[in-house]
Amino acid sequence: MGKWEPFLPARHCLEEVTARAAAALAVAEGLARGGPGPYLLSAEAQLRGQPRPGCQLAAEILVALGARPERIRLSAAANRTSVEVRVLDRMRRGLELPSLLCITADYHTERARWVAQREGLSLTELQVVSCEDELVHDALAALPRLRRQALLRCLARGHRTGSPLTLGGWNERLARLGARWPQLEKLLADWVRGPGRSDAPMTVPESRLSRQTVPLDQELA
Repeated sequence: MGKWEPFLPARHCLEEVTARAAAALAVAEGLARGGPGPYLLSAEAQLRGQPRPGCQLAAEILVALGARPERIRLSAAANRTSVEVRVLDRMRRGLELPSLLCITADYHTERARWVAQREGLSLTELQVVSCEDELVHDALAALPRLRRQALLRCLARGHRTGSPLTLGGWNERLARLGARWPQLEKLLADWVRGPGRSDAPMTVPESRLSRQTVPLDQELA
């Protein structure tokens, strides 16, 4: 899942997305077992203040961390969790995949699960886990030492608690309140982040993406 808040520093948001990408890659590499591995999906629109659509930024981060571009699929659609869940599920069905695993920050997991259930998705269709979930830790433990250490550094840099005393914590509390009234949730998301579009098509990463993508530290500079 993406992460962009116009009122937070860009570095803060990109580090958190990188942590989610690192956790997803750890699980993906564990599932690959010599094969192509699962698809990696991202569905964030170009939100207020973003240099590019969030899904494109996520793809660049994934490739910089070692993902195979041909296994990435994007949709520049969502500006809030409920739309993101719907679009990701539509992408899943378009790829004829039996299930989808969404990885997000620990503080966001409970609300994301609740939203998925509200949208009528079962655990067999869509499961939400934290970057700190046992599934992620088990996948990391099975990786070669240097690879494990590289991904763990990304997880550590992007760890966020969502403390009620932080801007991110206030945002999470406001989102929990707004999620109980879908129209209010939409108004808040459109006002804070800018509008999304749930009909954005599924695409592949731009051809310029390769494993020589600009390192994340340069992107953040």
